[in-house]
Amino acid sequence: MNFKFSQENYVQMKATVEKIKSFLGSKKILWLILGIIIAVGIFLRTYHFHDWLRFNMDQGRDAVLISNVVDGSTPIPLIGPKAGGTEFKLGPMPYYFQIISAKLFGNFPDKMAYPDLISSILCIPLLFFFLQKYFTGSLSIALTGLFSLSFYAVLYSRFAWNPNSTPFWTILGLYGIHNIISQKNPHKIFWATITGIAIGVGVQLHTTLLLFFPIITILIFGFLLYQKINLLKYFFIILVISLFLNIPQFINEYKTNGQNIQRFFTGVQMKQDPTKTFIDKTLRNTSCWAGSNVVILSGYELFNSCQINSETDFFDITIFALGVIFLFGGTYLGIRYLKQEQDLDKKYFLAIIFLYIGIAYLTYLPLAYSIDMRFFLMFIFFPLILLGFWTKFLMEKIPKNIAHLSLIPIILLVASNLFFIKNSFADFADFEEGRESKNVLSNVMLKEIECVSNFIIENSSAEKELYISGNKQYLRKSINSINFFVSRSNLKLIVFDESKETKEDAFYLRSSNKRKQILKESNTPIRYDTCGRMLIYRSIQQQ
Repeated sequence: MNFKFSQENYVQMKATVEKIKSFLGSKKILWLILGIIIAVGIFLRTYHFHDWLRFNMDQGRDAVLISNVVDGSTPIPLIGPKAGGTEFKLGPMPYYFQIISAKLFGNFPDKMAYPDLISSILCIPLLFFFLQKYFTGSLSIALTGLFSLSFYAVLYSRFAWNPNSTPFWTILGLYGIHNIISQKNPHKIFWATITGIAIGVGVQLHTTLLLFFPIITILIFGFLLYQKINLLKYFFIILVISLFLNIPQFINEYKTNGQNIQRFFTGVQMKQDPTKTFIDKTLRNTSCWAGSNVVILSGYELFNSCQINSETDFFDITIFALGVIFLFGGTYLGIRYLKQEQDLDKKYFLAIIFLYIGIAYLTYLPLAYSIDMRFFLMFIFFPLILLGFWTKFLMEKIPKNIAHLSLIPIILLVASNLFFIKNSFADFADFEEGRESKNVLSNVMLKEIECVSNFIIENSSAEKELYISGNKQYLRKSINSINFFVSRSNLKLIVFDESKETKEDAFYLRSSNKRKQILKESNTPIRYDTCGRMLIYRSIQQQ
C-alpha cells in the first residue's frame, strides 16, 4: 500500500491539530473537565461513607449532644466543642450545622457528618474559581484536579469534626475579600455579605481562625483606608454579619461573666513552651509548614508532630529536604511574581495570600511545639498555589513546544495520592472484616460501633444499668460512640476496671484477634459477636 504525504495532507493535518488545540482550550472542555473532577471527588468522599465513617470519642460525644437537641431533651447550645487540649470552647456553629443536617436527613451519625462532606465537595469548584484569580484556566483545572484527589483532603471529608470544613470557609472568606477590593467586580455588597458569613462561621470552627480572619480583615481595610480607597462601608457589613452569627457566644459570655474568653487566654498560654528558644520554635514551625506541604500535595505523611529525628530514615529525610526546597523556592517565586505583576487584581490576590500565610506563620511560631498536621487544614490551598508558581516558572523556562512537560510533577502527585487513597480504602476493608495484625486502634468505624452497640442492646435483658470493661484503648476510643446508640434504648453503660474489681453480668470489649484465645480460656459459655476489629462478649450462664 503506497501512501504519499502531500503538502495538502500536511495542511489538513495542521488544521486538525489546531482545531483540537482550540477545542481543548475552549471553555466548554474546561467545564467538562471540571465536572469530571467534581464527580471523581464526590465518589472518593462518599465511597462506603456510612460504614467507614470515623466515629471516635469526640464524634460520639458530639453525636449524643446533637441527638438530644434534635429529640428536644437538651436545649440548643450557646457554645461548641472544646478546642484541643484546653478548656476553651469554640462557637456553636459546628453543632448547628449538625443539628440542621440531623433534622433534615435523620438523627444518625453519618447524617450529622453531611455538612463536612458537602463543604468538602463544594470546596472543589470554589478552589477552581479561587485559583483562576491568578493562574490560567488550564493550570487552575490541573491544580483543582490534584486537590480533588488529595488524600489529605479526602481523609478529612469523611467524618464529622469542627475543623474539617475550614478549607471551604477559609477559601470563601479570602475569595470574598478579594472580590470586594477588586476593581473588576461590581457586586461588592453581595461579596461583603458572603465574606461576613464566611468569617462569622470560620471563627467558630478553629481557634486559629478566631485570630487569622479578624486580623487579616482589619489589616486589609486599614491599608485601603490609608491609601484613601473608600471601601470602609463593606468592612462594617462584614463586621455586623460576622458578629450577628456569633450572638450565641456573646449570650454565653454574658451569662458566665466571660468565663469562656478567660479560658481562651489560659489555653493560649498553655500551648506555649517557655523552655524552647526562638530558634527552636522557628525550626519546628518551618518543619511543620514543609511537612504539611508534602502531605497535602502527595498524601505522604512524613510526621504528625513536625519532628525529624535521628531515627528518621534516608528516604524521609530526602522527602523532607525536597519539601523545604519546595516551600522556600515557591515562596520566593510567589513574592517575585507579586513584585512583577502589573494587573492590580492579580497583585491584590497574591498580596492577600501572602498576608494570610504570614499572619498564620507568625501566630504558629510561639505554638510550634503544640501543632500538628491537622492545624494546616485551613491552609490546604497554599501548597497548591506554591505548586502553581513552580509550574508557571517551568512553563516560562521550557520551550513552548514541550511546555506541557511542566505538568509532569502534578501528574506524579496525582498518582501518589491515588496510591495512598487505594491503600487507605483497602485498610478500611480489612478493618471491616477484622483483618488487623496489631491491637493498636487509632480510629473506630461506624459499622463497628453499630455492631457492638446492637449486641449490647440485644443482650441487655431487662436491665437499665450495664457494666463494660476490656481493652482500655478500645474503650477510650469507642465508649462515647457506643453510648450514642445504647442511650437511645434507655440503657446506661458504666465502665469499670476489671483489674481492680469484678462485676457479674458484665460486657467485655477486646480485639477480635483475641477471639480464639478467649473462647478457649473462658470458664463459662459466652455469647459474643465479632464486629470488625472488635470482639464484644458476655457470659451466657449469668443471664
